[in-house]
Amino acid sequence: MENKTNWLAIGASVVVSMLIGFLWYGALFNTQWMAGNGITMEGEKMFKNGTEIPMSMMPMIVNVLAMLVYALVVNWLFGKMNVSTWQTGAIFGASIGLIMAIGELTGNMFSNSPMSLTLIDGSYALVLFVVIGAIVGGWRKK
Repeated sequence: MENKTNWLAIGASVVVSMLIGFLWYGALFNTQWMAGNGITMEGEKMFKNGTEIPMSMMPMIVNVLAMLVYALVVNWLFGKMNVSTWQTGAIFGASIGLIMAIGELTGNMFSNSPMSLTLIDGSYALVLFVVIGAIVGGWRKK
């Protein structure tokens, strides 16, 4: 079986995914997301429900690995489905993102989290997978 992985597309997907995350949870929805999670800032320290959150790079490292896995799984699926355009990739990516968003909704309902958190995290998943799908779908190795 021939390897049809375009590693440039995978790398681009990871980089763009990280940029979307920084934009989404930094510039666009930082205040609402922190409030929905009960997180506050005091100087350089973060607190969740009054308890200091230890600062660690581990969540960021796991996030990069997750983005890599997402891109590789999407690439594998698209190979099985013969997806070869950015439009088709974006459509299938939206399907995956919608599944993820429904998972966010369900989990947040069980944890009685605010609907604002569902909207932020669910729309992030949708946008994330549309973009991964478009990049991986449109940049297929021939």
